[in-house]
Amino acid sequence: MPLNLPVVRGNYSFDFPLKDVSFFGVGGFCDIVFYPKDESDLIFFLKNKPTDLKINMLGNMSNVLILDGGIRGCVVNLSKYMNKVKFLEETAAVDAGLSLSKFIKQCVEKSISSCEKLFCIPGTVGGAVAMNAGIPGFEISDVVESIGCVDLNGNKTLLSKDKLNMQYRNGNIPKGFVVTNAALKTSTLPKIELENSIKEIYTKRIKSQPIGQKTCGSTFKNPPGLKAWELIKEAGCDKLTIGNAAVSNIHCNFLVNLGNAKAADFVKLIQTIKDRVFEKTKIMLEEEIVILGED
Repeated sequence: MPLNLPVVRGNYSFDFPLKDVSFFGVGGFCDIVFYPKDESDLIFFLKNKPTDLKINMLGNMSNVLILDGGIRGCVVNLSKYMNKVKFLEETAAVDAGLSLSKFIKQCVEKSISSCEKLFCIPGTVGGAVAMNAGIPGFEISDVVESIGCVDLNGNKTLLSKDKLNMQYRNGNIPKGFVVTNAALKTSTLPKIELENSIKEIYTKRIKSQPIGQKTCGSTFKNPPGLKAWELIKEAGCDKLTIGNAAVSNIHCNFLVNLGNAKAADFVKLIQTIKDRVFEKTKIMLEEEIVILGED
């Protein structure tokens, strides 16, 4: 086994093409991907991994741009096995690797309300907590009670919401910690009411966002009191294309892969938009998506 990796109950994948699972459809290879069987398997791996092995956490990459050189070291992915939920009284204990949409669907089946307003956001629960995913008027922090974390040395801790200080598009997770689970508040609502709610959300989103295209969702955070898409349009970037990376013609805060774009196309497009918006408004947009890897 390469690099004296510890023998785990989960499994490894080597020279993994991240492009194949990227929502943008771009990116290079990762040296190693580790899929832990459960939290204890993850802790064992972190305590026994080679000391010089670089660790990155990735969910389903719904808001991540992987650069063309890929990622050196090891990516830990929780979605393969750590994707369960246990419903307790007024709380759901959710594994970080469970997709947000699957969690919401399981809630609906049990007539449980939690974060159904975030239906159609394609990330995992762990990713949603880490970035405090939200829509106007609601963020996942509204239902977070606590999160379970493991640091890169394999030490486990529980963080209550009041210790996190979760902010707009920032879960404020301490640096070097991996979210492994979350306790989310729940309540009871009629199943038909919940079904109608997520149907309405889906109908609105399919009309206003490029769902079905290769995209990573909102590219830029909204500056305080402003909307990023309006600033992008006012700066004349709403029809901008670089290589095969383009601003969506449905929602100009979304970037899409027109076919065979490279990550470098998206990087140039993002920087061009930021430069033009700043030139027009003196406002520097901040990325909501995360850029990882090597050129």
